[in-house]
Amino acid sequence: MICRICGTDRRVDYRRGPKMVLCTSCTKDTPRKASRITFDKAYWGAGATEVSESIKKEFYSDYKTSTCTVQQYIDQTTDVLV
Repeated sequence: MICRICGTDRRVDYRRGPKMVLCTSCTKDTPRKASRITFDKAYWGAGATEVSESIKKEFYSDYKTSTCTVQQYIDQTTDVLV
């Protein structure tokens, strides 16, 4: 198995908390991950129907392999235009 975050093959196992295959080191840095439904509601909100399914899947996959909470991921990947 290979860690989904750093790519190492050492001390890797399925971790129930973040719900994915991670090494011991990345497990310490990775919070429990939200479900796809919860992520979509938080990230896309009312505009979810206007975003293609492939884009939503790509963003969720990227979120899952990050060490961010949902809110941290939103903050890092969005920008308010003024």
